[in-house]
Amino acid sequence: MCCDKDGYPVSYCAYGNIDVKGLAKCSKKSEFPKFVMYHLEKDSQRLKNQSKKLGKTIEKWSYIINYDNFSLSSATDKKTIDVLITLIKMYDANYPERLKTGYLINASFYFTVIWSIIKPFLSAETNRKIKIFGKDGWQEELKKDIEVNNLPAFLGGNVSDPDGNSMCSSFIKHGGTIPEKYYVRRDGKSFSKLPGVKRLVVNRRSKENIKLEVQLPGSNIEWDFDVKNRDISFTLIYVDSENEIDDGEEIVPKQRVDTIIQSESGIVKCEKPGIYILQFDNTYSWIHNKIIYYYASVVDPNDVIHETED
Repeated sequence: MCCDKDGYPVSYCAYGNIDVKGLAKCSKKSEFPKFVMYHLEKDSQRLKNQSKKLGKTIEKWSYIINYDNFSLSSATDKKTIDVLITLIKMYDANYPERLKTGYLINASFYFTVIWSIIKPFLSAETNRKIKIFGKDGWQEELKKDIEVNNLPAFLGGNVSDPDGNSMCSSFIKHGGTIPEKYYVRRDGKSFSKLPGVKRLVVNRRSKENIKLEVQLPGSNIEWDFDVKNRDISFTLIYVDSENEIDDGEEIVPKQRVDTIIQSESGIVKCEKPGIYILQFDNTYSWIHNKIIYYYASVVDPNDVIHETED
């Protein structure tokens, strides 16, 4: 994208606009690390070119990662988180000293959900170089390190496209929804045949609850489910000892989910112990019962898996 005041390259990623679920539906999990590695190698070549241009050694880069529009669906999607953890491990193993500064901007509550899960996988040195900002304060911080005449206008600088577009779309990609025509349909392998998967019938006009007991704060709840016919309404609820389920705290907002492309997976870090309910709600359907195959578990901070309770 540009260089900072010291001549170090700065790259930009509109992570909040990336259709992470769409990407998962049109590519293999193994292709993500290859794609990222390709761009990291391009960045490495950029360091060499910049060193040659300036006549001094340039061996670090900075990243601006924009979490504007980042959704709870992306923050709790298990497949997305698994890929992110893989990429973090790969980055720290292969480029441990390359990062100069990581600017994480427009970080919302949803960002904190995913950050609490992936942060432990970052090295202490990488963590030290990361600066996290909400909606305010980051433009001033960027301008301390980057000349305004090099910084795009939408990031607080003076650079625009020739037509005056402040988003600089001629050289910056801002992401967006991937059309379904690019989705790869399921292969022949059945989710219902995987180890640990259970069968659940949710009758019309009814709900079914899967109870999970979290004993240690910081544990993760993980789930994966497949709806065999139509869709289902899904939510995760925290219930303390004094409340009924209807009075519980909604951790994952209720959403209608279909799994025609792939199963629905998610992960949430639990800040407090207690009872958590995975709820499948079919009360909106007057005609159709729903058959669901699901897997759910609680993984404590020491990676001990507790059995689910029906």
